[in-house]
Amino acid sequence: MKTRLLPVITAVCLILSTVTVNAATVMIDPGHGGAGTAGAGAIYPPYMEKSLTLDVANQLCAELNASGISAEMTRTGDTALSLPERAAIAKNSGAKLLVSIHFNASAAHDKSGCAVWTSMFGNHYKAGAECGNAILSNLSSLGFVNKGVWTKAGSQGDYYGVVRYGTSVGIPTIIVEHCYMDNAKDRAILESVGTGALAHADAAGITGFFSSATGQALTNGSLDTTAANSASSVTVATGSGKSSGTGSSSSANLKANFSDAEWQWLLSQWAYTGNAETVITQVPLSDLKALIEEHNKGNI
Repeated sequence: MKTRLLPVITAVCLILSTVTVNAATVMIDPGHGGAGTAGAGAIYPPYMEKSLTLDVANQLCAELNASGISAEMTRTGDTALSLPERAAIAKNSGAKLLVSIHFNASAAHDKSGCAVWTSMFGNHYKAGAECGNAILSNLSSLGFVNKGVWTKAGSQGDYYGVVRYGTSVGIPTIIVEHCYMDNAKDRAILESVGTGALAHADAAGITGFFSSATGQALTNGSLDTTAANSASSVTVATGSGKSSGTGSSSSANLKANFSDAEWQWLLSQWAYTGNAETVITQVPLSDLKALIEEHNKGNI
C-alpha cells in the first residue's frame, strides 16, 4: 500500500537532543519546519513542503536503519531549525553524510523534475555527485524527469546554506529536490506512487552509494573531506578539466569552452557576487556545460 500524503506526520525515528547520540552514518534533514506558515516552505494546498519533507524523511530513516545503515534526523516534529543548527546536529552525531529533503516550486509554475544540489569543492563534490546521481536514477524510474546534480557558487562559497554549513564542518551534503509541487505532471506522479516510493528511491540510492568505492572510503575515513568553503578548498575548473590557479588565465581557458553569448549568460548568473569571473572558475566545467544545455533548451 502506498503512503498517503498527510498534512500532519508522526515521527518514527530517534529524537535528537543536546545529549550525546549514537554515531550516525547518515543524517537526514527534513527541510523547513516551524509553527504556522513561516517555516512551511512551498505551500500548494493541501500540501505544505515542511510536512512532505518530514513524511519522506521518517520513512527514509526507518528504511535505512532496517537495512543496517545508521540514520538519524535533524528534526522529528514541526520544529524550526537554523541552517547552522542542522549542520551542528549532523556533526555532533558523527554523521558521514547529510541529506536534506526538499520539494521544489517555480515562480512561473512551468518547471518539473527532480534534482540534487551539492558542494562544488573537492571530495565533497565527488561524494555528493555520486550519491545524488544514484538517488536521481531511482527517482526518475518513478516517472520524474532527471534534471541532474548541480552546484551553485555564492559570495561565501557554496550558495545553498545547508550545503555550505554542512561542508564547513567536513560533512558531504546534498539537497534532494524530489519534484515540483506546483507542476501538474509531477504532482500526479507524487500522488500516484506516494511518498513511500520517494523515500525508497532515496534509500536505495544512498545504500548503493555506500556500497561504492567512494562510499566505502567515506565510511572508513580514507576519503579526504576536509572542511570546505575556504580559499584553500577551491578546485578550479579549466578548459583541460584540471586544477590550476585562479585569475584571468584560468578564466580565459574556461571561456574557450563556450560561445560569447553562453559565456555572458553564465557570468550573469553569478553577477550578484560582484566577482563573477573569479567565482565561476570554482564551478566544475561539467556543471557549467550542463547549465548551458538546460538554458539552451529553455528550461532555465
